[in-house]
Amino acid sequence: MKKVIFLLVMLSVCETFFSQQLNSPSNNSSIKKGKFYFFWGYNRSFYGKTNLHITGPNYDFTLYGLEATDRPSKFGAVYVNPATFTVPQYNYRLGYFLTDKFLISAGVDHMKYVVTKNQQTTISGIVTEKASEKYAGYYLNEPIKLTEDLLIFEHTNGFNLLSLDFEYLQPIHRILNNSVSFAWNVGIGGIWVVTKTDVRVFGDGLDNDFHLSGYSLQGKTGPRIEYKNRFFFAAEVKSGYAVLPSVLIKNKAPEIGNHNVFFYEYCFVFGVYFNVKPKKRDSAASQ
Repeated sequence: MKKVIFLLVMLSVCETFFSQQLNSPSNNSSIKKGKFYFFWGYNRSFYGKTNLHITGPNYDFTLYGLEATDRPSKFGAVYVNPATFTVPQYNYRLGYFLTDKFLISAGVDHMKYVVTKNQQTTISGIVTEKASEKYAGYYLNEPIKLTEDLLIFEHTNGFNLLSLDFEYLQPIHRILNNSVSFAWNVGIGGIWVVTKTDVRVFGDGLDNDFHLSGYSLQGKTGPRIEYKNRFFFAAEVKSGYAVLPSVLIKNKAPEIGNHNVFFYEYCFVFGVYFNVKPKKRDSAASQ
């Protein structure tokens, strides 16, 4: 972080030597209309408490105020190995500039959601002896410890946000003869949440298939550093709310989970700007 701050300070100092060029009316480094962008990066995620309702033929109960964390991969070869670089919590997105500042984009935020084991919670509902002799009974806001023989619940492959976003990219400043520019991005979007849930209820369950479990709405903001309007590095902070009424417990079996959750995320990404169609030549130059 200190090296990044030092670099930014040095770039700002260098800017004073290029002030005349920066103000040149011929500069076109901010022209983006009709361009695409693509980025790839990695994230960390955080979650608010949730009430998890689980129902099946032999039980129907709710656990209140459950805490959960993400599960980031340790920094190492997993991030650069072609066989494993999609194992960590990643982000990718493709965008299109409608104007120089307004754009639309679509992408995936692959996060992971792990309910914390052995936490104290509260339970209401019914459990039959057929489901569990140990936990059989009627419950009404009773304290209980979330041990592994009661519940294991993870969206670890994962908690996937498939979103269509509307964004606004505001240029802020340019330095080094317009080669490096600073901008700020804001956006809002959302659509589907696809989960792959590894779950055990009273020891019964499995690592389920990918499943469209619900939908989400989120907003984001963050800075962007661009180089020659071709490459960029960006950081984004995102917050949103996911509604998941259809979480699989045993694939096509009647058991189902239902919960809603606030989520918070930050990510760092590297991207490129590009054109799909080549620019038309100046007719005079082609003669």
